[in-house]
Amino acid sequence: MRIAKSLVFALAVLSPMASFAYSDDVSVKDILTEHQAITWKYAEKSQKVVPPIVDYKYGMKLDIAKVVRTSPDLRTCKVIPQLMTYEDSSGKLNTVKYQIMSGCRGKN
Repeated sequence: MRIAKSLVFALAVLSPMASFAYSDDVSVKDILTEHQAITWKYAEKSQKVVPPIVDYKYGMKLDIAKVVRTSPDLRTCKVIPQLMTYEDSSGKLNTVKYQIMSGCRGKN
């Protein structure tokens, strides 16, 4: 009986953590698609060319005058792609894709 109670308690405590940590590729793809749609609208509104997505490489020089948008953190406790769209000092839009270690829910 003690083992059963301990098992139920462990499942009750750990199952929410597992669901918070889970993120499928569909949600990541949705976030990236949404980012591009918002970037498209911003470019259209400000009469600028929609930038292609450039993969960040370590040591790349970025001329960031204004950050337009960064894609949100999914808080999945794993490495995920992130997009940042920015204007450079000449006013040209740029989008760079890089990897981040996503935050974890319940951690400070």
